[in-house]
Amino acid sequence: MKKGISCFMFLLVLIVCVAITAVSHGIELNPIKERIEDTIKLGESNPGKKIFDTDLVKPATFGNWPNYGSGLIKTKLVNLAVMSAMTRKARKNLKEEDAYAMMGSEVLTISYRGGEDVFKIKLSQNGRLIEPVNMVRPNRDRKGAKDHVIFYSVSFPYAKLDLEEETTILILKDFGDEKHVVDFSRIK
Repeated sequence: MKKGISCFMFLLVLIVCVAITAVSHGIELNPIKERIEDTIKLGESNPGKKIFDTDLVKPATFGNWPNYGSGLIKTKLVNLAVMSAMTRKARKNLKEEDAYAMMGSEVLTISYRGGEDVFKIKLSQNGRLIEPVNMVRPNRDRKGAKDHVIFYSVSFPYAKLDLEEETTILILKDFGDEKHVVDFSRIK
């Protein structure tokens, strides 16, 4: 009887361990085909701004999203979900080749909604400052730009990031800086 209980406990512990290791925690750099397809379907079933209230995308927002002084952490899957949702809102379908091209990205992109006084966006992990490899400022000179929201787009190589770590997003501005603490382990 004791041997039967011991075997049962061993199997139970083994099953729990296998189940826990199969769960994905944090940002997925190489999502499987089924995960990609599920993400596209999520975007299609939540067109437009509805996608920002989903369990996949909401943890990737920071600040008082979607208001001024907030942003979105665009991982591969978050970006795919948002693009799928916006494409569906435009009454189109996201092309499969476009979806798989997004999966090839080597950078994490952060979109920040802020004013013209932003001059740099950096990340901090465990006291280590991480500089962006690219920062795209909005073109305020184009026609109609004055009436639209300003979004900055900043890219950081995945290779320089600890994807399981709490991270501080530093928004450096002419008149006072902002800090937003995010937990990468909660973002897909």
